[in-house]
Amino acid sequence: MKNAFTILTFILSILTLTHSCKKDKSIDSTKTTINVSIMSNETYQYDFGEFGDEEGVSISIQASYFKVSKVERVNYGKMIYTYTPTQNYVGTDEVELKAERSSDGAGPSDKITIVVIKFTITN
Repeated sequence: MKNAFTILTFILSILTLTHSCKKDKSIDSTKTTINVSIMSNETYQYDFGEFGDEEGVSISIQASYFKVSKVERVNYGKMIYTYTPTQNYVGTDEVELKAERSSDGAGPSDKITIVVIKFTITN
């Protein structure tokens, strides 16, 4: 019994040391809110700039009143978000976008930017 306890303690110690010695890859995260006023049926575009092959932008929370709400990669790396409200819609809408950068290709991105775009749509 004493021998089993010693072995179990040894194994738990090794596991604890192994886990605590792993490289800690911290994530740099920021959040930005943009307020935009557009006319009903007008198209708005937000240019995120250039991204590498393993990086990109995605929609985290989709807008509610849209005819078009999408992210596209254009010109070999530029990421553009495009929004057009539902036809003749007047009111407010909101979309949340997640931009991920600094991927080394072997792991996840370590720089994440959340962009919230709040639309005010008028006649």
